[in-house]
Amino acid sequence: MLAFIFLILGSFLLILQTSLFTILPKWIGNPDLLFLVIIFMACRLDTYQGAILTLVFGLLMDIFSGIVPGLFPAVYLGLFATIKLLSKHFIIDEPSHQPPLAVAGYLLASGAIYLYTAFFSPDVTLFWSWRDLLLQMFILGILSVPSYHVFGSIQHLVASGGYKLWFSPRSRAGNRFIR
Repeated sequence: MLAFIFLILGSFLLILQTSLFTILPKWIGNPDLLFLVIIFMACRLDTYQGAILTLVFGLLMDIFSGIVPGLFPAVYLGLFATIKLLSKHFIIDEPSHQPPLAVAGYLLASGAIYLYTAFFSPDVTLFWSWRDLLLQMFILGILSVPSYHVFGSIQHLVASGGYKLWFSPRSRAGNRFIR
């Protein structure tokens, strides 16, 4: 159930960032909210469940971007594996560690995407702008803490079985006055 909820949430955020956020002016920035979901999944979800969801999100991002087929799944899975390996030796799943993790991960992922397209696909030109990259990293750093808390509360709600309250319109049957 948790994987399905994160699949729906990540798909919604991907559609939001590829449709609504592209209309915004360039100076406001275009936050990559799916990236925050991938970082959260790498920190808090099971390895296999998170890797499959990361692969699906990479494939969806590949469909929406259309740069080089297979680029985003490879970069996202590499980031997922790196964070999983780091989390075995360091405590990185604390909320205070999420802004530096999101910023560093976004810088590495953007650099990997740029280098891959520069070396293996010279006909595709990507514009590298430090201003846009720093703006993206600043936005992700700010949004990482609230999104980490929202994703954590969703995970806790599903783990505790509280999502059943949303789907049942009425309480238990029977006489509730006699205990």
